[in-house]
Amino acid sequence: MTDVTFDALPSQPAKMKPLRPKRDLAARASADQASSHMLRLFRANLEVRLRTIDAASLQSECQKKIYADVAEMLAAQPGNDARNAGWDEMYKAESMMGLLLTGAELREEIGCRLEQLSGVSLAEAEALRRDYEKLLKPPAGGEAAPSDSLLRNFLLRVMEAIHWNSKKKYLARPIRKAATKKILICVLISFLLLIAPYAYLTFDFHTIADADGGVARHAGVSRVWTLFTLYTALTAGLLGAFFSRLIRVQGSWDNMALEEVFLHRELSYTLLRAGVGMCGALIVYFFLRSGIAAGALFPEFKTLRIDFIDVNDFIDATRDKAVSMSFVMPSPALALLTFWSFLAGFSERLVPGILSGTEKQLGDAAAGQTAQK
Repeated sequence: MTDVTFDALPSQPAKMKPLRPKRDLAARASADQASSHMLRLFRANLEVRLRTIDAASLQSECQKKIYADVAEMLAAQPGNDARNAGWDEMYKAESMMGLLLTGAELREEIGCRLEQLSGVSLAEAEALRRDYEKLLKPPAGGEAAPSDSLLRNFLLRVMEAIHWNSKKKYLARPIRKAATKKILICVLISFLLLIAPYAYLTFDFHTIADADGGVARHAGVSRVWTLFTLYTALTAGLLGAFFSRLIRVQGSWDNMALEEVFLHRELSYTLLRAGVGMCGALIVYFFLRSGIAAGALFPEFKTLRIDFIDVNDFIDATRDKAVSMSFVMPSPALALLTFWSFLAGFSERLVPGILSGTEKQLGDAAAGQTAQK
């Protein structure tokens, strides 16, 4: 089992401790109470399982000593820190009980524990299952089958993996909650930045009437819109980066290493991913503007604009007219630019792939010119 060092929280004087909101204290109390109930049930189950072992059938003095120690651990009253030391103590007792098993019971226990581990960490369970199959495979040299001592050592490996993943899940739960909240705020801010120009247009245009006094036309915007396309690319890349981080936190949390889990509580780690997404969107912006790639999947910069759609323009003259109104929407080219920028921030492999492909094309072109000379 990997050793991990956790950063200790800085100690504060009693007078300097910040007050926690009542709902946080209530949630903490509820979690403590639930953990205490589960711990008592786990302890009771271990007591019942220990009774299934006949102390008279134990052969070695070591096993008798282990049996007595487990019985003493289960008989002791749980301490005040039930969520930490109490669970660690019961995990220790459970592992020690595995050292008392022999024969068919030992092999059945290993199979059950491997199934339990597969529900927590499938990759780790499959690796241990392959090791178990190799351990049970009849040796080629006519040697004896693996002894109970060897199988008990393997059972301890499986138990350590189960306990480690259970402890990791407990430690990561509050970090996941805080990280999700932080990233959701970042997603909301980047989303508002992306749609802000469309909302700003409500206050930054005026209308003029046709010569015939017909439908009003829109005219005039300020000079601040000169950087609109670059702004769109950067904010879309920012949204893509935060959205990618949110999906990873929600979908791949259980598969993360504990060190990576603790990184998600750092704001600098989130901002680093945001910076990478914006840089990727900027590279894609200049790549698309260069004209290296052309086609229906790539935007044409000459048609980048925000279109004003007048409802009356789409109403048949023979029918009743709808309510006179207008709305704004991106042109197809602007929608493609937004999509590519979002994808550049979302995918960590898109920009390196584009750079590698461009580098190869430039190298081939340079080699061809050299050959012609």
